[in-house]
Amino acid sequence: MTAQDVVATLTASPTEPTKALVSGGIGSGKSLVLGGVRAALRAAGIAVIARAPRDGDPPGAAIVVDDAHLLDDAELQHLADLMTDPATTVIVAAEPQSQHRGLTELSAAAARQSPVVTLGPLTPPEIARLASEVIGSPPPLEMVRSVATATAGVPFLVRAAVTAAAAPDAESPGSAISAATRAALIERLRRADDAVVDTLLICSLSPELGPDDVAGALDLESAPVHRLVDRARATGLIAPSHNPIFLRTLHRCLAQIVGATRHHEIETRLLRTQLDSSTLTVDLALRMADHGLRDPLLADALTALADRNRAHPARTARLYRAAAEVDPGARDSRLADALAASGDCATAGRIADELLTSEDAGEKAAAVRIAASVAVHDGSAAQAAELFAWLGPHPDAVIASANAVVAIGVGDPQAARAALAAEAQGPPTSDARAARHLAEGLIASLDSTYPTAMARLSQSISARPSAPGVTPDSAAAVVALTALHAGDPVRARSVVGRALAVPGDEATAFFAHRHRLLLGWIRMLDGQLAAAGTDVAAVTATNAPLHRRDALWASALQTAIARRNGDSGAVQKHWYAAMEVLTEYSIDLYSLLPLGELWIAAARLHQVDRLTHTVDEAFDLLGRLGNPIAWSLPLHWAGVHAGILANSPDAVAPHGQALTAAAAHSTFARSLANAGRTWLRVLANHVEVDEVTAAARSLAQFGLGWDATRLASQAALQTPDGRISAAMLQLARDLKVTSTASAEPAPPAASAPASATAPAGSAAAPDSSMPNWSRLSDREREVAELVLQGMPYRDIGSQLLISAKTVEHHVARIRRRLGAESRSELMSMLRAILGTPS
Repeated sequence: MTAQDVVATLTASPTEPTKALVSGGIGSGKSLVLGGVRAALRAAGIAVIARAPRDGDPPGAAIVVDDAHLLDDAELQHLADLMTDPATTVIVAAEPQSQHRGLTELSAAAARQSPVVTLGPLTPPEIARLASEVIGSPPPLEMVRSVATATAGVPFLVRAAVTAAAAPDAESPGSAISAATRAALIERLRRADDAVVDTLLICSLSPELGPDDVAGALDLESAPVHRLVDRARATGLIAPSHNPIFLRTLHRCLAQIVGATRHHEIETRLLRTQLDSSTLTVDLALRMADHGLRDPLLADALTALADRNRAHPARTARLYRAAAEVDPGARDSRLADALAASGDCATAGRIADELLTSEDAGEKAAAVRIAASVAVHDGSAAQAAELFAWLGPHPDAVIASANAVVAIGVGDPQAARAALAAEAQGPPTSDARAARHLAEGLIASLDSTYPTAMARLSQSISARPSAPGVTPDSAAAVVALTALHAGDPVRARSVVGRALAVPGDEATAFFAHRHRLLLGWIRMLDGQLAAAGTDVAAVTATNAPLHRRDALWASALQTAIARRNGDSGAVQKHWYAAMEVLTEYSIDLYSLLPLGELWIAAARLHQVDRLTHTVDEAFDLLGRLGNPIAWSLPLHWAGVHAGILANSPDAVAPHGQALTAAAAHSTFARSLANAGRTWLRVLANHVEVDEVTAAARSLAQFGLGWDATRLASQAALQTPDGRISAAMLQLARDLKVTSTASAEPAPPAASAPASATAPAGSAAAPDSSMPNWSRLSDREREVAELVLQGMPYRDIGSQLLISAKTVEHHVARIRRRLGAESRSELMSMLRAILGTPS
């Protein structure tokens, strides 16, 4: 039964005895309902009594009592007895106080006669109806949402807010609604008892606070506080369903009523009792800080909570930041660490710079680690190296490891070994051991075999860090990069996949893009271009500025995908974007892969001169490291391709020689050297089936699936022998199928728009009014897309693994199917289908 039902029943049959209890908080409309009841009864000539009956009252009078929770037990018992009187109409309204014994008995008696009528918050449709009555027309949806949020649907607040928003001289609707809500709350709360106001003040901080918490904060005995909390909850203002915005407004209004001194006194006492009982929660501590409580105990509590939540970077950063706001003395390296881990590198870097002059040796070392990590993240490994050189060797294993990683990155192996030579002073924790294994494995990769280095590196990711701080690069990224440079894509994919599988609330934003881009790079090398496009789109879809390291990898990956898709326009676009980043980038060992891809694209764009200096810097860096085989092979392989594209045998020679020299020590180098020689022979029209097959399959084995497929298709185009060409095309298809079959679903990532996740070169959805693809076969659609991009038949055939003659036949069929009279008409029709501008 609803309140409207009660009024309607009495209006229709006023002489029929009715029983009802209307229950609701303050301002919920109880008195409004009872007003309607009284009007209906009096209109029928029935006397109405607003209290329990006494001797001398008119016979047959109806009993309509408001605010029954204010009556004493005797009066409530009398009303409960009347509920069983079949000849009397009894309508009672009260707040839902469950600790009030007399009211509970009355509620039970009323419920036995008819269901209790409960008045609660108004729903958005009900708010819209009320606003329509006030405004005279349907209200804007945004106004309804604002009112619902500001008032939590509490009826008396909704009426005030709607009236204010509809006033002709009102300020902006949002401001008017907020101001009216605050004014109505304060006016109503001023009528409440001081004890109830104090209780509401405490309970509005957190719905988890109960009578014992309130008793401690108000320094009262527990027994009477149960009634106080019950009365506070019965107001309907602190219901668990209310949104945080309303609860903050409520708390501020209550604080204004009690005054600043009383407010501070209550919250300080609450803080102390919560700490004494070890029950202080993260939400309550943050709420106190947000409300302006400034107490060293709160700062210490926030810091302790942050230390216990280090596995959740975003929460940790919020706690440390709150601690620093409560007590500026809490602004230390832990805050900078947490901010960096949560993605706020700019603020983290500023705090770290301030701490570089700290007199505390531990704080200064941590500040160097954080500042260096942010610098590497921003593409300035040289700055990071300067910071560690200024600090010197340090006994902390994590800092020593970070020092070594940066030193090797800039080509200074002596500094890396010196960093690890410092005697460790801390305990051999799992974090310390993992950090040392990472640095030792990286150093081993310079002069030991790949299996030896990887055995040590793998131990750096075998355990999950318990209290992570930011580092110049993640262990997963370093291990994956080492594996990729050594031709071990399986290991690289496994390590990066596990890093991306970390639960969202435990993942650090510092490396999230890094790992996603590395996975995309692995897929791109293997020829899984659509999957790689999805990975890079997951990073770039938000259009938020990327840090320089991520921006370089993203642009280089987009360039690589576009080159492999044969999209010259996209190659040019992304290459120039990458060059913008590269001009501000301090090249390091860990950025050689994107550099190599940009070098190849530069050769295709006839822009090699723009990269000559950076490429020379890269080879100088490798030279300072002793030209380690484990790190130099991919850059030499890029040099071979750049030389081929530039049609410069002299440019190819030194890189081919370097690969041949390394072949005796590395099977990956042997594969690249053989593939390079085979590629040159193929371009010279010397195609040997067995030789090409062995070279291509070897490349695919080392994760270079796209290069393998390209070599086979190139061989098919270069030979005049139809039998050999068919065999090479079949090999290319087999390799492409193998690459596609090895693809796996991407780990979860932020959703990206469909247009962003499409692979480079894909067409926009055609307009429904345009000619559609239904007239063309799948192969003809692929050919049409590439023709529209302006690719020669020979290049189209190379990409689709068919001959140029077959491409020509496809184009002829497309022209017939579409009814094009000329090539220009054909191109216009294809543009219409694809929605591509001319």
